[in-house]
Amino acid sequence: MKRAVLAVVLGVIISFLAGFIAGRQTMTRRELSLLRNPLSLGNRPAKVHSSDSQPVSLSGAEAAESTGPLTTEALIAKLKAAMMQPSDRRGYLEASRLIDSLDPSQIRPILDSFQGVPNQREKPLYLALLISHWAEFQPQAALDYAQSNGSAADRKMTVVAAVRSWAEKDADAARAWAQQLPPGQDRDRALQAVVSSLAETDPSAALGILQNLPATGSGQQSYYWPIFSRWTTNDPVAAAQRVALLPPGAGHDAALQIVASTWANTDGEAAFSWANGLPAGTSHDTAVQTVLSAWASQNPERAAGSLTALPIGPARDRAAANIARQWAQNDPQAALDWTKQLPTGEGQQRAVQTVLSSWAQIDPQAAGTYVAGLPAGQTQEQAAQSIARQLATADIQTALTWAQKLPEGAARTNALNPIIAQWSESDPAAAAEYALTNSNGDAQRNLLANISREWAQTDPQAALNWAQDLGDSAARGAVLPNIISVVAENDPAKAAQMSSRLSGEAQTVAANSVISQWVSSDPAAASAWAASFPEGQTREQVFETLINSWSKNDPAAAANWLASLGSGPSRDQAVSAFTTRMSASDPQSAVQWAATIGDETLRNSQLEASARAWLKADPRNASTWITSSSLPEEAKTRLLNPSG
Repeated sequence: MKRAVLAVVLGVIISFLAGFIAGRQTMTRRELSLLRNPLSLGNRPAKVHSSDSQPVSLSGAEAAESTGPLTTEALIAKLKAAMMQPSDRRGYLEASRLIDSLDPSQIRPILDSFQGVPNQREKPLYLALLISHWAEFQPQAALDYAQSNGSAADRKMTVVAAVRSWAEKDADAARAWAQQLPPGQDRDRALQAVVSSLAETDPSAALGILQNLPATGSGQQSYYWPIFSRWTTNDPVAAAQRVALLPPGAGHDAALQIVASTWANTDGEAAFSWANGLPAGTSHDTAVQTVLSAWASQNPERAAGSLTALPIGPARDRAAANIARQWAQNDPQAALDWTKQLPTGEGQQRAVQTVLSSWAQIDPQAAGTYVAGLPAGQTQEQAAQSIARQLATADIQTALTWAQKLPEGAARTNALNPIIAQWSESDPAAAAEYALTNSNGDAQRNLLANISREWAQTDPQAALNWAQDLGDSAARGAVLPNIISVVAENDPAKAAQMSSRLSGEAQTVAANSVISQWVSSDPAAASAWAASFPEGQTREQVFETLINSWSKNDPAAAANWLASLGSGPSRDQAVSAFTTRMSASDPQSAVQWAATIGDETLRNSQLEASARAWLKADPRNASTWITSSSLPEEAKTRLLNPSG
């Protein structure tokens, strides 16, 4: 009995202080009562007295040993001693008995004394127990104290403890007090304490309170946890029936998942029968997936056997992956054996990947050995990437050693990518040196591109210096545009200077990255820089990128800039891009701009496209223009007589 009690006590301490169950910061009455008086089934307590002649009770055993009344100071000393020895089971039990037997008038001086204790891990727990006991008799006084004493973390815990004790005696009064708090986390926690307290004895009434609360605050759906978890534990059928009556929304979805997971933990077959019997739709799918995932954590073989009750399709594939994930936590080899029996296809591949990913988190070395022995193909490639990611999280060098043992090809490349990416965050120079030494061809260029992009995020100048020193011109041309593109996100003018040192295709790629960033913040400067390029491929592509973005945000300014350009191929490309953009909103103007293009083939192509858009908006005027235009006769026929 004592061992079980101690386990509960320690579990409560750890769970609460960690913000157990998605931020729920309330203790159940059972948890508090176990902490305050875990051996309450024993002897009737005898009375002792403090220096203020207030009654204090001890267990029969302690009373027999006592030779006189305990003073308040002695009580404080005992509680502090217990708190300083968290591993002492007897200290916890003694402290819980003492707190439960205190007269309300004694609690204030004990609390005041505890406030001066250095911040121990157990201190908030003892404060909450004292406040909770006080609130059983004087809730308002306990709350006033809890709100104005201790650290912010202590106040959160003690206020919740006080509200919960109050709600056990008078839920309406506790709710009224909580509702008058300003909207925010404090109010949310207090209201959840009220709902959670009432849920233990009357979940239906607790739900009624919740549904009558104003629809304010954040995360109100979390209030459904204490209600429906308790309700499902006591009567899962009634809880499921009540969920079906809830209106659609976040609350309904939360309650549905709570019922599904709680029921599946105790009776997976019954829970699955209920979930799979729901009408087709989102609720059915959510309930089935939740049940199977929870059931698989308890009995994966039985959960897996239920898959045949689901129709073949995406929902069944998701269920298989959920079962595989849970199964792999305890027996990855058995989970893998099961996935091999699934029908061949995307669902099976997803289930296999799920098992390997879970296995890699538990035992990456064993999972890596398994993947290395798989036959070459998509399964091995995807698995290698997943395993490599897990290995790299623990040790980059171990991950690299493993990846290099894979046969050369797609599997090794897929494994190296996440390893190098993670290495680049901490030591990009070393990662780059490794890529240059241990890879080649497209695989090397891809690795270097990823490294340079990550490096430029943290130290663009160092990345640029490294790239410029590369002896391989192809590698240099592949990484420099990436670095310049990253720099352009924050400093396009500097990126523009950097791109001027490049030539050929590398300069074109870098310049396009710069102009696409720069035009949104300073189109005048961006357009002036674009115009500084000599006629050629880079200037043409930069003009096109510039106009595509600029005309979308400020077509009038873009048109003025186009009007200032001299004739040439780059202007033709810019005007062509402009007319394409304008055709949808102002096809007549687009036709006029297209007519200024110098290249005849490009001009006729844009004229025809713009005229076709104009015909849809204004057939009469468009037809008149087409008839007298300079378009070739075959183009006029296509426009005016499309049916032939």
